[in-house]
Amino acid sequence: MPESSATAAEPQFDFTQHGELSLSVSTEPINVQVDEAETSDGDLAESGLGTSSTTSIASSVFSFTYANGRRYHSDRFSKAEYFLPNDEMEQDRLDIYHHIFLSLLGGKLYTAPLDKPQNVLDVGTGTGIWAIDFADQHPESQVLGNDLSPIQPKWVPPNLKFEVDDMEEDWTYHDDFFDYIHIRSLSGSFRSWDDILAQAYRKTKPGGYIEFQDYGCELFLPDGTRLGQSPDEPPAGQFVYYIGKAAENQGRPMMGIARGMRERLEKAGFVDVKEHLAIWPVGSWPKDKRLKEIGKWAKVGARDGTLPFALHLLTKEGWTYDQIKAFTAKVIADYDVGKYYCHGWFVHGRKPEKKRKPGKD
Repeated sequence: MPESSATAAEPQFDFTQHGELSLSVSTEPINVQVDEAETSDGDLAESGLGTSSTTSIASSVFSFTYANGRRYHSDRFSKAEYFLPNDEMEQDRLDIYHHIFLSLLGGKLYTAPLDKPQNVLDVGTGTGIWAIDFADQHPESQVLGNDLSPIQPKWVPPNLKFEVDDMEEDWTYHDDFFDYIHIRSLSGSFRSWDDILAQAYRKTKPGGYIEFQDYGCELFLPDGTRLGQSPDEPPAGQFVYYIGKAAENQGRPMMGIARGMRERLEKAGFVDVKEHLAIWPVGSWPKDKRLKEIGKWAKVGARDGTLPFALHLLTKEGWTYDQIKAFTAKVIADYDVGKYYCHGWFVHGRKPEKKRKPGKD
């Protein structure tokens, strides 16, 4: 690997019980122990992701667009341009990633210190699985999930509603309304995160919270060496390099979004911003049993997402379908032999309470 691909000052993790992680700062690279005896990710077919109690909602119908054999969101939106499909294959991948996020948080849906939130917004709800779980766990809350695609289930908890909306347009909700806004897996989705967070700040109730969750879109070797810096790396590193460059060229960057989210939230006006990180392995190579299980699911999600990521982004950079197909086949094969991880990022902040005017009771 070229020397320029190593990052000298990465976050250092201390392993605690069951592979959970606490963040500290170190100038030494991260080292994740490799299970040298691991040869297979095993069979995940028997594992289930769970269901929920339900009530019906009204249906929404919009026309979809199709490209390269995959289905995408409607072109009715003037600003939106989400780069991943919305068909059943992609929905399965999203639900797998929901399982990974829960595993990283020990079964929890969020890290913010919530106290019986009344109004909750799930931005870019996708399949709606997070919103469904949250509504089930918080019957006192009114939960709203929005997305570009009406792919959510018809039967949901009675305190949950889904709507189709483009969050890059003006938000039409009342100011100071939401007790909690949840944004997950949307790096690379927006032209201006500062604009999105400014609108979120206005719509958050004073004392309410916003939370960002995502995988970091940055790839590392077990010794902490960062990949994605050069086209001369292993295929998985090349993939991160080319995808990152394409997303940046097209005005919707994904690299560094998670790493810079704490600063962005503070710039938007949120206070008490807390940042939590976790190891997100790709494959079952870690020695730690908990990370090994997470890595099995992560590799399934990475394999399923590699071609869709590349098709939308790289065709706009001049790649042909055959070139992309051949390249992503090498990347997927590399997941089977390489040992890689990224970071799971969980960042939340609070909107300050309004200051009381002098003389007001």
